[in-house]
Amino acid sequence: MRLLRGLIPVLVLGLHANVTGAEGHLVLVGGGPTPVEVFERTLAVSGQRSAVVAVLPQTFPNDTIGDAAVAMWRTLRVAEVIKVSRIDTRAARAALERATLIWIPGGFPGYFMQSIAAMPVAEIIHERFAAGVTIGGASAGAVVMSTDMLADEAAPDGTPLAGPRTVDGLGLWPEAIVSPHFTERHRLASPISIVMDHPSLIGVGLDEGTAVIVFKGAFDVVGRGTVSIVDARRPQVRRLRAGAHFRYRASSPRSREITTP
Repeated sequence: MRLLRGLIPVLVLGLHANVTGAEGHLVLVGGGPTPVEVFERTLAVSGQRSAVVAVLPQTFPNDTIGDAAVAMWRTLRVAEVIKVSRIDTRAARAALERATLIWIPGGFPGYFMQSIAAMPVAEIIHERFAAGVTIGGASAGAVVMSTDMLADEAAPDGTPLAGPRTVDGLGLWPEAIVSPHFTERHRLASPISIVMDHPSLIGVGLDEGTAVIVFKGAFDVVGRGTVSIVDARRPQVRRLRAGAHFRYRASSPRSREITTP
């Protein structure tokens, strides 16, 4: 797990540069108990009740977290919920290609990237995102959206991990580095340090029960907590609440705009 950069296929890394033409929505949730409105807003951009949800269980060694995500989406009475196979490439591709929403639940982001390295899952996710499919995730599933994502601090068995602060993620949101459970776990220090080293990035801290819905260079805030924006070129952290609209892809970081209700 300490050598994740070497485990991810070169093809996946090469796809990071091609995301700018993508048309899908991203939904990133900070974890914890989450208001149903977050999931309703997710379905609004994913086919409403006709949505087909594909859940990736590879954020954890067993299927307990994946099964819980499958059960949660079924309570929303969507057309179909599929748990993506860990081992059958053909079945995994078929599920992901049918999905209108691909969902990555909580767990361990580094473990997820390692687990999908042997299958073309990342490549298919990029293809589907470019085709307009929504890609969403909670906690670890939100972290993996970055190109340079936060590294695991521990293995699933609790063993502490040493190594770099960031490793390669899916690269669906290349402008941001995402930190969930932000206020609850006092995680400000890490994003500040990373964006100071990488000033082209913004740090996006997601409180529990809070989400951003990202589309075409901007995002909306949904849920009960705050979203914290860490920008190396600004002296203060900006905190946004539900209803705020933030345009991050601007001519310069200083011209990034916030619209509040």
